[in-house]
Parts: sequence; C-alpha cells; structure tokens
Amino acid sequence: MPLYYVTGISGAGKSTVFAELKKRGYHAHGVDEEGYGEWLNKTTGEVDSFPEDDSSLDLHDWFATHTWVINEEKVRRLAAHARENPEAVFLCGNANGDERVWNEFEKVFVLKVDDETVKSRVATRTNNHFGKHPRELKAIMEWHETMYDIYEGYGSVTIDATRSIEAVTQDILEQTK
Repeated sequence: MPLYYVTGISGAGKSTVFAELKKRGYHAHGVDEEGYGEWLNKTTGEVDSFPEDDSSLDLHDWFATHTWVINEEKVRRLAAHARENPEAVFLCGNANGDERVWNEFEKVFVLKVDDETVKSRVATRTNNHFGKHPRELKAIMEWHETMYDIYEGYGSVTIDATRSIEAVTQDILEQTK
C-alpha cells in the first residue's frame, strides 16, 4: 500500500493525528517520535542529538542554532516498506526539506488551523517546548502565513484541523480509499 504524509505547522495537530491513527490500529509513524527528522547544527552542518537531560541548557538558544530536517533515507526506507505492506502507512510530522521526499507519498494531507488555534495549542502543549519563546512563536506564525500556499502548490489535500481529532482523522482516512 502507499505511504501517506500528514503534515502542518507547529500546533496543527500532527502528533495528535499520529496517536489517533495508532489507537485505531493503523500503521502510523511520527517524524518527531520515531526519528524521521533530525536536528542539524546551523553552524557546523552536522547532526546533533537533542539535549534531553541538560537542565542548565537554554532550549530557546539551542533552537536558534539548530534546524529540524527530514531524514530522507529513513523516509525512503519507510516508503519501500509501505509498498510491501497490505495496509496504508502514515508518516505524521513536519521537518525542513520534506519537499525532497514528496515523490515517496501517495498523498500529502496538510492540517490547517487559524492563528488563534496555533497560538493556543502551542502555549498549552506539554510534550514540546518549541514555540514557547516569543522568537519561536514569531517563526511559527511566519510559516503559518506561507505554508498552505506552498503545500497546496505541491498538490496536497488541506484538512480543517480545528475540528475534533476524530473528525480530522476520519476525513484523512476517507481520502485514502
């Protein structure tokens, strides 16, 4: 079966869709959760591990010197695995450079939310610190202004992600048949 990509900006609900798909028994993988993305040091160009255990580290400074990028090799391996699988496979998340692997996806779903929903979700989430600093939130909101046009230009399917997670997930699943 094909590989489907569920993406969107920070706060759009990608991780929540990932969890809902898994709960429903689908083959779902998370860019953040399963290493399909990696942190690249903007100065050295090298991959860096996220500093999970350093309580003295200012994460916002760390985010300013690193960028989250797609691991193209892992996505290509997942796509090859999906083609051999009798059921649909989903990759949920977002990382810079994902346009380089778009040809691996049967369909791309972009979760679309309004400004206030993004701000509210980023402010209240507990599993991700990115976006808590005003500089990071500003970057998210700048991506929000242009992202949908870019993804729609690639032929993605826009999903209204302001609805319940059950409705959003069902909408995605209906469009994979």
